[in-house]
Amino acid sequence: MDGVKEQILTCARDLFLAEGLSRFSMRKVASCAGVSATAIYRHYANREELLFHVLLRGFLIFADYLRRVDKGLDPLPLLEATAMAYLDFALSERAYYEMMFMSSEQITGLKQLSQDGMTEMRHTFEILEQRVQRAIDAGALKGDNSYRVAFGMWAYAHGQISLYLCGQSEMEKNLFINTYRELFASYIRC
Repeated sequence: MDGVKEQILTCARDLFLAEGLSRFSMRKVASCAGVSATAIYRHYANREELLFHVLLRGFLIFADYLRRVDKGLDPLPLLEATAMAYLDFALSERAYYEMMFMSSEQITGLKQLSQDGMTEMRHTFEILEQRVQRAIDAGALKGDNSYRVAFGMWAYAHGQISLYLCGQSEMEKNLFINTYRELFASYIRC
């Protein structure tokens, strides 16, 4: 990706988080990125398309974190490593994480945009679901519906991470990471 497009995406992400959707404008993104508003429109048709590409970029980065996990691990350690990759993404790419999973504002028009992009967004959850199915098939995890089990795991992990990022935990970072690891390991072994 060229430097201008990267700067536009970074500015769009940061402005969305700082000001919300109602105050988000292409003109503000252009000012932040040091380009003209017309330059942005050469890359993106409108603000919904721009925000879609910011989200897509976040999901591509997130998928890369998940793919780095050693798929040769046994099923339960693989799920634990996947949960840690999720946490690593949330802590290392916090702005993307917050926009993707913690923003209370809906970005309208996304369903009308690129089907390939929407597929990539769903792909990150499918990685977890496939790993859950592998654990169920191996008899290492209870359940008969990999989607529901994966959704429960995601909600469990997401809840802890969101509470930490919102400052609802008095734990320092390393203690939180260790607590998260221990709680997730206990959760999947119930």
